[in-house]
Amino acid sequence: MLAAGLFLVGAAWIRRMRQPNPVVNLSFLKPRNVIILALAIFVFRFTLLSQYLLVPSFLGNIQDYRPLETGQALAWVAAPQFRVVWLVALLLIYTNSRLILAVGLTVIATACWVCAHLDSSWVGTSYETIELVLAVGLACAYIGMLGTIVLEALESGALAKAGDVCTFSGFMHFARIFGGAAGAALMTRAISLREKYHSNLLALHVQAGDWLTDERLRLLSAALLPRSAGPEEAQYRAIEVLGTGTRAGLHDGGRRRIQVSLRKL
Repeated sequence: MLAAGLFLVGAAWIRRMRQPNPVVNLSFLKPRNVIILALAIFVFRFTLLSQYLLVPSFLGNIQDYRPLETGQALAWVAAPQFRVVWLVALLLIYTNSRLILAVGLTVIATACWVCAHLDSSWVGTSYETIELVLAVGLACAYIGMLGTIVLEALESGALAKAGDVCTFSGFMHFARIFGGAAGAALMTRAISLREKYHSNLLALHVQAGDWLTDERLRLLSAALLPRSAGPEEAQYRAIEVLGTGTRAGLHDGGRRRIQVSLRKL
C-alpha cells in the first residue's frame, strides 16, 4: 500500500507538472501563516481524537467500565462546551482569533500533561476537573481556529481567485482529516505496544512454584474458605481470582502465559 501510494502521488505530480489543474495553485500555500495554521489544525485534530480514544480505553480495560459509564464520565467534556462555545464566540468580537486559538491550545496541552500522570487508581470521577479544563480549551481552540481560517482567507487574498479558494479550502480540510487519522492510528499503535510490554512484565511475575504466587494463593484461599464448600473449592476459586485480577488490561500474549502458568498449579 505504501509503494502504491507513493507511485500514485508521483504519477499525479508528473501529470500536474505537464498539465496544471486550473483550480489548484500550490504556490499559494507557501506563506508562513498558511503553514502554521494548517499545523495548528493538525495538532488540534490529533489531540482531540487521541483523547477520545485513550480515556475510554483506559476506563474500559483497567476499571471495567461499561459503555454507559464511560459515556457519563466523558459527558464532562461535551456538556460544558455548549455554554463555553457561546462565551468564546462573544469574546471573539473583542479580541484576536489567533490569541484565542493560542490560549485554547495551551489549555489543551495543560490538560494532556496532567492526564499523563495517571495511574491505576484513577476512575471516572478523577477526570471531572481535567475534562472541564479540556472543554474550555477545546471550545477556545475550535472557535479561534474558525476565526483564524476566515481571517487568513481574507488577508492572504484567497477569495480573489477560484483556484486560490479551492487550494486554501482543500489544504485546510486535508490537515483536519490527516490529523484525525494520524492521531487515531498512532494512539492505537502506541496502546498496542505498551499493552504487550506491560503484559509481559506482569506475566513474568506469575509463575507456578514462585513463592509470591504461592503466598498470594494461600491468602486468597484462606479468605475464600468460609464461603466455599471445602479447601479444594477455595483453592480453585483463589486461582480464578488471581487469574482474573492479573489478566485485567493484559494483551493476549500475556494472558496466554498466565493461563498456562495457572494450569500448572
